[in-house]
Amino acid sequence: MSEIYWIKQLENQANNNLGQNFLIDSNISRKITKLVQGQLGDPILEIGPGTGSLTSELLKDDYRIKAIEIDKSLIDILSRRFIDIPNIELIDKDAMEYDYSELTGPWWIMVSNLPYYVGTRLLVKLITEVPVIHRYVVMVQREVAERIVAQPGTKNYGALSVLCSLFTQPKIQFDVNKNCFFPEPKIISTVVTLQREPLDDTDLRMKAFEIAKVAFQQKRKKIRTALKEIITEEELITLNLDPNVRPSNLTPDDYLKLAVEM
Repeated sequence: MSEIYWIKQLENQANNNLGQNFLIDSNISRKITKLVQGQLGDPILEIGPGTGSLTSELLKDDYRIKAIEIDKSLIDILSRRFIDIPNIELIDKDAMEYDYSELTGPWWIMVSNLPYYVGTRLLVKLITEVPVIHRYVVMVQREVAERIVAQPGTKNYGALSVLCSLFTQPKIQFDVNKNCFFPEPKIISTVVTLQREPLDDTDLRMKAFEIAKVAFQQKRKKIRTALKEIITEEELITLNLDPNVRPSNLTPDDYLKLAVEM
């Protein structure tokens, strides 16, 4: 059955308050699934499965899926659609409030068409709080994707860029046209992958991210001013950091250097 069939099973129109724009192009779902790059039976965390477009493709590859969906009407649709499939668990929860300590066993792969209203906050939460996820395959707004991969000195570079670089290897994969969704969103969506390897200094990297957040709150000021509550100008010079540059000129490694000093 087509994706439109399952969308029509909903009693009401898409809930715009939850940022629901359902993916209806199975070719795009397949392209996203190919980016998972997991092994047979690997555990997948899918957040916001909607009517199950991505879920259906993931199941074809025999992944084990834990799907978190906040919309009870969609949980009902998914339950009917995958009633005979044993390797999927549907969880009726808010992804921001779910207890991710329940993700046990081998490392997980997270796949999601992230809701626009919560996408950035949720991605930050998962990167900083759920280390068992070692690969993220996410669809986000184009502007968020550009911030995720932004390099120092560019207009999109910020604390999110620092975080993603410190903990993962992010890469933009492809854009998704508006007509691949129902209803059509007003923005362009982009699929991004973030690969995470084991880290033995996560606390230090978290500290670097916190410093970056402080710095970018005053991103137009020089770092000697933006970080004056954290470090002195003399200490910056000792670290071979120019006190007169702005937060966007510091690399993720520079923020790590600051974290070591603190």
